[in-house]
Amino acid sequence: MRMKNRILATAVAIFFGLSAISSARQIGIFPYEKLLKESDLVVIARAVSTVPSKDKWQAAIFDRDRFAGLETTFEVATVLKGKAADSFKLLHFHYKARAKPFNDGPALVSFLTEPLTVDIRPTREFDGEGLERLESLKRKSLTSAPEYLLFLKRRDDGRFEAVSGQVDPDSSVRTLFREGA
Repeated sequence: MRMKNRILATAVAIFFGLSAISSARQIGIFPYEKLLKESDLVVIARAVSTVPSKDKWQAAIFDRDRFAGLETTFEVATVLKGKAADSFKLLHFHYKARAKPFNDGPALVSFLTEPLTVDIRPTREFDGEGLERLESLKRKSLTSAPEYLLFLKRRDDGRFEAVSGQVDPDSSVRTLFREGA
């Protein structure tokens, strides 16, 4: 009888252990063809400002009290699909200041409005005799803020949002960096 109980307890432990490992949130797949087809507007644009919005997290998934709305204004560089004025507003969300991010949580986006400086790690090189030497740390400055390739849908209020939705908007955003001189 003890052996059967041990086997049963082991089987239950394995079942719960495997179910914990295999649980994950399903994320939509958005290849470029789907993004382009479902978008009202596809642009390359530069973020000029981001301000808080009063919009509330509407998705049924995740605790809505952890998120705050943001509204980023973009200046259009190029329109690839649809019609746009010289600028438009994009609604997106971020975690509130003291909110702890979820494991396997939403894939949110943020936008740079200023140029960026990046430190490049030292590279390892070998001299002609097989001795390793490290080159010094390099710093690369971008002379302008990045542009973004955005796949968007128009909201009823005239603003835009990511075609992939508010839960995983990163599927609809590509950051484009231009090297500085």
